[in-house]
Amino acid sequence: MDISNGSGGIDSGKLMDYFTKDFLKDLGKMAVLRDELEKRQGAMKAVDAANKAKADADAYAASKKAETDGALAEAKETNAKAKDLKASLDAREKSLDDRAKQLETASADFEKSVGIKEKTLAAQEAALLKAQNELKLAQDKLASDQTALDARVKAFQAKVASIAV
Repeated sequence: MDISNGSGGIDSGKLMDYFTKDFLKDLGKMAVLRDELEKRQGAMKAVDAANKAKADADAYAASKKAETDGALAEAKETNAKAKDLKASLDAREKSLDDRAKQLETASADFEKSVGIKEKTLAAQEAALLKAQNELKLAQDKLASDQTALDARVKAFQAKVASIAV
């Protein structure tokens, strides 16, 4: 409402009409506007706080993502090394298993050849003992034959000596 008198002053009648008719309505509207402004300012503070909290959360998430990415890269590297080591150990285990089988085969062959040699040696020893026994018998027979021959020679010599007289 316009309360001026047209010459730059205030018209008191218009001012009184304004206070009696419109002032309380305007005052009520201003109170409502003030309350709404307070609500909006509170909401703006809440939005600002939420935006700050979101920015803090984003920064925290970014730092944790960087840590997680680093840990993931390290875990992948460790996993790759572990896989390489496992492959190497599997190859060594296979090699050792193959060598163990070769050694078992060689050991079995050696045991078999030792068994054959033992049988051969036992047979040779038995043959040697038999030959020694035969030799001993032959020596004993030779000695007794020698003794008998010596006795016959002495008897013959005695006979020859008795004839020559």
